[in-house]
Order: sequence, then C-alpha cells, then structure tokens
Amino acid sequence: MVTNFSSPIKGTNSGSCQRLADYLEKENNQLAPSQREDFFSASNDKVSALDVVASIDQNGAAQGLKSGQDRFYTFTIDPSQKELAHIGNDPEKLRDYTRSVMENYAQNFGKGIESSDLVWFAKIEYNRSYSHEDKAVQEGTAQKGQPKEGDQTHVHVIVSRFKEREMEQQRSMSLSPLTNHRQAGGAIGNGFDRVNFIQTNESRFDQQFGYKRELTETFAHAKAIHSEHQPNRLAAREQQIKDQIQQSKPQIQERTSTQEQANTQSQSNSLSR
Repeated sequence: MVTNFSSPIKGTNSGSCQRLADYLEKENNQLAPSQREDFFSASNDKVSALDVVASIDQNGAAQGLKSGQDRFYTFTIDPSQKELAHIGNDPEKLRDYTRSVMENYAQNFGKGIESSDLVWFAKIEYNRSYSHEDKAVQEGTAQKGQPKEGDQTHVHVIVSRFKEREMEQQRSMSLSPLTNHRQAGGAIGNGFDRVNFIQTNESRFDQQFGYKRELTETFAHAKAIHSEHQPNRLAAREQQIKDQIQQSKPQIQERTSTQEQANTQSQSNSLSR
C-alpha cells in the first residue's frame, strides 16, 4: 500500500483546485453519465466536481496566506494488485478505506481533530498509463501513453490546507502535511509525521480487510532497501531472499511428490509385466 504525496499535474497548489478537479474528470469524459465515478467525501458518496472546487477554494480564501503558499494538498492511495485482488477491486471498500485514511490524516496532526473537521474529497480512478518516468518506457518495452496492464485502481485525494470554517470569513487552523518539526534524535515534535501516516495506513488496511502482509510488502522493508545505511539494505535483501525460498518450498514439495508418485507407478507397471 503506497501513499504518495505528489500531484498528477504540474503547477502549484497556491490557487484554485479547478485544474486538478478537471484532470480527475478525464475518465468520466469518456463515459456515459450513468457510468461516471463521482467524487466522495467523509459523509457523501456523490459530490460533483463543481462542488469540490467551490468547497476547497472557498475554505482556502482569505486565510491570510502569503503569495505562493499552498491552499490545498493532494495525494494518492495506491493499492498493489495483490491488495486489490484481496478486496475484489471493490470501489465501496476503497471508499471505506479512504475514509479510514483520512481519519489517520486528521489524527496525525496531533491537534485533536477528526476527518469530519476537514474539507476533503476523493476520486477513484481505474486506469493508469505509462509515462516517460517509467522504467519500461526508458528501456523501450512500453510506449508513453500506453495503458498499464492489470488492475490499476487508485484513489486521488484533495484536501484543504485549513480546518473547515465554523463561520464564514473566520480564519481557521492551518494544517500542512508537508511540515514537521523534529526534536533531538529525529522524533517528530509537532507537525505531520509522514512516515507514521504511511505505516498507519498500511496497518489499517490489514486490520480492516484481514490482509496478511508479507514483510517484503511493507513500507519499512522498501525504506530499508533504499536506505543509505548498508546494514539496513543487506538485512532487507536477506529477508527478501528468505521469503522467496519459503514461498518456493510448497512448489518444490509438490513437484517432488508428483515425481515420487510417477516413479512408484512406473515400478508397479514394470512388476505387473
């Protein structure tokens, strides 16, 4: 399970979220109205793009931001194909899970707020295409713009920088997931701990859907693999090899058993002759 703080479009988040909302309507533009995927929120399964833009933009207006400062944030929730298969690629389960992620998001600020205190919307998308950044395109095995294979379902989230206003024009609490303040030793003193957020999302999926996550599927393992600290990389690689050996044992045992049965049958046939 990957939670990725990046925008699918170029530009800043300091103005309206109109361009982002328009981009997230790209799959709907090719579908009949009855087949289109709506935005959803903490309490509503059907929200129009028009209402998304109005709510996010209005909540970020007149909040005392300097020019160029973010008014909203966006991130994606990217289940693996194995995780999608576990939940049957069920959009209703993904909506429920996204709401759990947004509870984690709110709690991770340590301000005593809940998801319902935020202004956020999410949209499920079902397709992905190769870009110039993909290794397959760089190696020439896929073309830019080519649809990716298998289930590619993922969720885009747009969330206001500010807690929902209690009264119109009243300034509200600023909440940036890109800011944290570390204490001595590297611990997060206050702000938003992105590592904790990602790991909590991972464990929440496992608990919510009874998913048995292998070590090699964890964020901690991926982080260790890419660590600059050599012992971490070696330990992660060693565990990966152990897991691969463990997974191959049933197949080896099955092949051995099949061969033994074939040999026994062959000997039996020889004796009968």
